Amino acid sequence: MKSYNFNMKLGLQARQFFLYGVIGCTCAFIDFLLFTLMYKLFEMDKYLANGISVHIGIAISFIINRKFNFKKNDRILYRAISFYLTGLFGLALSQGLLWFGGILLLPVLMVKFASIFIVGVTQFVINKLVTFNK
Repeated sequence: MKSYNFNMKLGLQARQFFLYGVIGCTCAFIDFLLFTLMYKLFEMDKYLANGISVHIGIAISFIINRKFNFKKNDRILYRAISFYLTGLFGLALSQGLLWFGGILLLPVLMVKFASIFIVGVTQFVINKLVTFNK
């Protein structure tokens, strides 16, 4: 019986990780697309464009993850604040990576693309353990 419960829990966690990844990729695509449009088409400052695109990605990701992935309908305000703060931490990390990439003279879009993966994994761990825990 314990083995069955362990396997069920492991399966749920794998499903949540997979779905978080799918949702994350979708929101990352939206983030990247908005960033590219603002930075390239509208010639917006890269930090401002990054800030705007990340905020939009955070909001969309929270709504979808809460409803369809973690299926949590309680403590919505707490979860929204926690998710948003985690997202802001991700934004700070993303901004730092853009800054560091600039120092190394790396292409901005390449750094932005790589930062999405680094930030995404970090945020999953925080959201799984804090935001959507119980």
